[in-house]
Amino acid sequence: MRKNRGDELRAAREVLVWWGLLLVLDVIFISSVTPLELMVGAAAAALGAVGAHAVRRASDARWGGLARGVLAVWSWPWALFADTGRLFAFVVRKGRAGTLRTVELSDGVGPAWACALLSATPGAYAVDVTPAGREGRLVTVHSLFGSRTGLERVLTGSGAP
Repeated sequence: MRKNRGDELRAAREVLVWWGLLLVLDVIFISSVTPLELMVGAAAAALGAVGAHAVRRASDARWGGLARGVLAVWSWPWALFADTGRLFAFVVRKGRAGTLRTVELSDGVGPAWACALLSATPGAYAVDVTPAGREGRLVTVHSLFGSRTGLERVLTGSGAP
């Protein structure tokens, strides 16, 4: 399959953006900014940028999902906080049950990062991802609680957090 020039330019821009972000993070976290540190940081950022591009392609994330991704990352701490409180109440009541349910991720949501965010909260764990055609992914989620969190609503496109 041959790529067209537009795809190549988008890939180059994506790698360049990742490289810039990773290099800025490296400069922020190193103790002394010397030419050698900058060269090593630039090389490491280039490897990370190419890897990030490869992971995005492998996860089949679509272009245009950045806004939903930012919203999901913003919703994650609130889901973590709320689920921790709900988990505490659940343990105090000696709850033992959980439910499995299937949710469909909205367009532009990569299943890899969506499952990582869902599984990083105490109330839910992504068990399986099933392809659902070109437009989305079906994720089997084990949930301790019956209601959906704000994070899950963002990932499925069923409302704001």
